[in-house]
Amino acid sequence: MFDEKSPDSPDSDFDPRKPSTRVLGTQIAIAVALGSISFLSFCILRYRWPKLYAARTARKKGIPPLPQSLFGWLIALYNITEQEILDYAGLDAFVFLGFFKASIQLLSLCTVCAVTVISPIRLHYTGKYDQGEDYDTMTLVRRSMMAILPRTTYLDGYANNGKKHKGGDGSSPEDYPPYLWVYVVFTYLFTIFAAAVMLRQTLKVLRVRQKYLGGQNSITDRTIRVAGISPRLRTEAAIKEHIENLGIGTVRSVSICRDWNKLDRLFDEREVIINKLERAWSEYLGPTWDESEHGLPTPSPSESNSSSRVSIGQRVANGVEDYESDYEDLIDTNEHSSLLLPRQSALQLGSKNRGFTRPTEREGLFGWFGPRVDVIDKYTFRLEELDAEIAEVRQQEFPATSTAFVTMDSVASAQMTAQAVLDPRPYKLIADTAPAPHDVVWRNLYMSKGEQIVRTYSITFAIAILTVASLVPITSLASFLQFDSIKKIWPALAQLLEKSEWALAFVTGILPPLLLTLFNVIMPYFYGYLSTLQGFVSHGEVELSVISKNFFYVFYNLFLFLTVAGASYWSYLKDTTQIAYELAKQMSQLSLFYVDLIILQGIGMFPLRLLQMGSVLRFPLFAAQCRTPRDYRDLYKPAIFNTGIHLPQPLSILIIVLLYSVLSTKILAFGTIYFIFGYFTYKYQLIYSMVHPQHSTGQAWPLIFRRVCVGIVLFHLAMAGILALQKAYFLATMLAPLPIMTFGYWYNFEKSTAPLLHFIALRAIETKGSAGNSVQGAQLSDNAIAEEEDSDDSNSDGFGSHTFSLVRGSLPSRSSPQWASLVRRQRSKSKTLDEQRERFQTYINPNLVRPLDGPWIGLEGDEVIFVGSEGTQRRKVRFEEWE
Repeated sequence: MFDEKSPDSPDSDFDPRKPSTRVLGTQIAIAVALGSISFLSFCILRYRWPKLYAARTARKKGIPPLPQSLFGWLIALYNITEQEILDYAGLDAFVFLGFFKASIQLLSLCTVCAVTVISPIRLHYTGKYDQGEDYDTMTLVRRSMMAILPRTTYLDGYANNGKKHKGGDGSSPEDYPPYLWVYVVFTYLFTIFAAAVMLRQTLKVLRVRQKYLGGQNSITDRTIRVAGISPRLRTEAAIKEHIENLGIGTVRSVSICRDWNKLDRLFDEREVIINKLERAWSEYLGPTWDESEHGLPTPSPSESNSSSRVSIGQRVANGVEDYESDYEDLIDTNEHSSLLLPRQSALQLGSKNRGFTRPTEREGLFGWFGPRVDVIDKYTFRLEELDAEIAEVRQQEFPATSTAFVTMDSVASAQMTAQAVLDPRPYKLIADTAPAPHDVVWRNLYMSKGEQIVRTYSITFAIAILTVASLVPITSLASFLQFDSIKKIWPALAQLLEKSEWALAFVTGILPPLLLTLFNVIMPYFYGYLSTLQGFVSHGEVELSVISKNFFYVFYNLFLFLTVAGASYWSYLKDTTQIAYELAKQMSQLSLFYVDLIILQGIGMFPLRLLQMGSVLRFPLFAAQCRTPRDYRDLYKPAIFNTGIHLPQPLSILIIVLLYSVLSTKILAFGTIYFIFGYFTYKYQLIYSMVHPQHSTGQAWPLIFRRVCVGIVLFHLAMAGILALQKAYFLATMLAPLPIMTFGYWYNFEKSTAPLLHFIALRAIETKGSAGNSVQGAQLSDNAIAEEEDSDDSNSDGFGSHTFSLVRGSLPSRSSPQWASLVRRQRSKSKTLDEQRERFQTYINPNLVRPLDGPWIGLEGDEVIFVGSEGTQRRKVRFEEWE
């Protein structure tokens, strides 16, 4: 059955130039071991550390609970519907997970075709299950197929194919193996599959997005951002009059962005002072408490030097129930804020008449020299100076910039304005949809246009240089994929590898994917940091930019292996026709590398991602440094999910799998497994352990669609090169219509579909009144009050139906029943997660209205205990999930 010289023969010698089945088997074993250990660890730690692995359940109500059994949570996670994903994770998460579902559908369909048709035909004609693989790779598969196929048919087909391929019988160049027709047929078929799946998912995203956003009526949906405002229009009244004169709609409010740099710098310094004060207070209030006759905390002498000291922040974080009862009788719940420690008490915070030792520090250089001073007194005095300066600066007139947020009377008016050309001059009055208030990067709004241009181009240039510079380590790493390259570069290592098949398997098959994985984990975070410096006006725009940059970097490095590994760059410059041939050649040689990479990323790394090793490793370090209530709240904050970090690699993997879809069934199969593991991993994280505060309204999908189209075109070029390499020129030319059809498909998307992924269709907007809400901190803005008053006639659910009236400039107390009724009504009117997050917000720089509270010394739920000018006070504070 086997040829005497075939590697399948038991007597065949070990050839280090050919990959071994042990590479694949070892990689699978390593990935399965890593994935299994990580997954079992997560299943155990998930309910032992719920504040880490289910952080969102403690901060957002309504998230469906998961069973506490070891594996039962998998079924519950599987049963979470797409509607629940929208409700609990938002539209951006729905789009992100939808990409994984579409990839699973596409690759599953292609895998079935490859297993049942492509590979059996190729095996029959070539004796190879996958294109370009070594004889050792699928020995067991061939043996099983040989038991089914007639022996004589297989041997004759293989022998004839070998002669034709070598041209030893004097055949013409067009005398190609007949099985290559299968490549042409399935290149067309897989292209149709990809186009159909992407079109179906696009229409689904469109339908859900239009319904999701069209049903909202938040301040974000009724606001546009106008840039390029001329100096004569840089007043609220002038902008309002100018836009209303265009006949688009009624302007409710205008918020001009001004140069608030001085105020921002003061708040930066204030934040530093607050942190130092809170640490000083936590050190001062460190021991546990005993109740005195006044019900006040006093130190127990026996516990003064005890190792069981617990700070207030620690007591709150550990859920000590008696902490609340210590102050229960002192809290007046009917007031907005109440004094906790009476002035006549034996212990007054801020006083030196107590049994504690107040922290001190030296005033000299680095705190090493000079007289000692009381830390609390020092920073309290500086905080009072800053607060007085901030109060004075807030009264100043800041210079206006060329950008403003304009809130219209309805969602329809805002959408029409955003899609209209407002001025006949270029770069003047450019309108666009506004980001959510919490998503705005205020410092970048009043950055000068020149500075924005310099930052944008300089950082883009720096990223391009870094990406090209990464060519050096990546090319060096690529050299280790082939034994011949190692022999040229490092002869001594090649001699050692010749003596051990296991060593060769590790160096050429396991080590490169591992190093590339680690390299690709670090660089996207660095690119993400650089993107934040470019001057984007919202975190959502930063995230979309990071997707583009990181995809370019990841795919560039992955695709680099196909085009330049083992080749000279100058050879491409001298003869560009060699690119297709070299592409086909390298694809055949490096298929096992991509199999190893996908196995490691899918089976090994996704379960490890569930463990959130970064959070686990930092937890003891951060916990050891926690001193203040704010520290303990931050310790259990949900991790921020950044699509720009997590999306580019799966998108690149999908394109790589498409490139090999006809050539390698193994890559197709493991690619499907990769996306299945990824879908459930990210589904869990987006709903339970991570939060996505950025609000890009699902605009990541156009980026995904365009890059998949690029991948499909590369797939056509690669298959044409494969066919041309085997002298099947006629078959290669038969693929020529496919790129043209793909570009037509892409053009149709840009013309007809892309606008619907940026704007809301007027027909999709639900007809409702202009009621809007905008509360910042404890106050409703005048514009929001006017909106609610004006909406009484048109919206029965507006403020007009309340049993109390809202007079301009006055509000009910937060602790009053009227305030609670107001909040309940606003929550009941919020239909989506994003609308809930945007209620009670305005387009005002938070530093203009942020309360000047003192340092925190305690935290109970949403109530903060802080030291104010009148003593220790308690007040409810509204926190976002990610705060």
